[in-house]
Amino acid sequence: MKPLRILPFLLVSLTLLLSLNSALAQDSSGVRCLGRFWQTNSLGVAVQGNYAYVADGTSGLRIIDISNPTNPQQVGFYDTPGFAQGVTVSGNYAYVADYTSGLRIIGISNPENPQQVGFYDTPGYAHGVTVSGNYAYVADDYSGLRIINISNPANPQQVGFYDTPGNAHGVTVSGNYAYVADGGSGLRIINISNPENPQPVGFYDTPGYAYGVTVSGNYAYVAD
Repeated sequence: MKPLRILPFLLVSLTLLLSLNSALAQDSSGVRCLGRFWQTNSLGVAVQGNYAYVADGTSGLRIIDISNPTNPQQVGFYDTPGFAQGVTVSGNYAYVADYTSGLRIIGISNPENPQQVGFYDTPGYAHGVTVSGNYAYVADDYSGLRIINISNPANPQQVGFYDTPGNAHGVTVSGNYAYVADGGSGLRIINISNPENPQPVGFYDTPGYAYGVTVSGNYAYVAD
């Protein structure tokens, strides 16, 4: 396992922010907090069906039953060996970007008893992950974008990578392109039509430090 690197920013739990002041849980549009479940470091979340899968820092993966949004309850957890930063869910598996120990693949067919089925220890510090088809795309800090074949979840293997110029923190995939939030160099767009040889096709250097990204239609939305 790689040594933990101290991050140059403060990680704050969103649930804690919502709870500091009840007034903060609402705005003029009537947005309000319906329910909460306390976590130690809620850094990433994915939802599938009646469950939320939370990347919870040193506490690993937490599985929360959200069938009653006003009273979410933990039903299971898996304590990854590192620091769970990001998570995505596809089918019967949760894919966790585990800062110091790379990609962790957790079987979630039984949410009350999740079990690790495979892992790939990336060379950098795994911040974010998304899955498309047979591949997991990991935003791996100074090691850029890592593309991992997950067709056999018990034996994931890296097939390609693109070393972005900054520190890859977030990633999403749409069609033949991976969009990377690359701290220090903004949004990087990478052609992944050949996963073994990803190639840059464009970039936009945002004014801040890019941490997250999602794509909808013709637009990319970057948390900067």
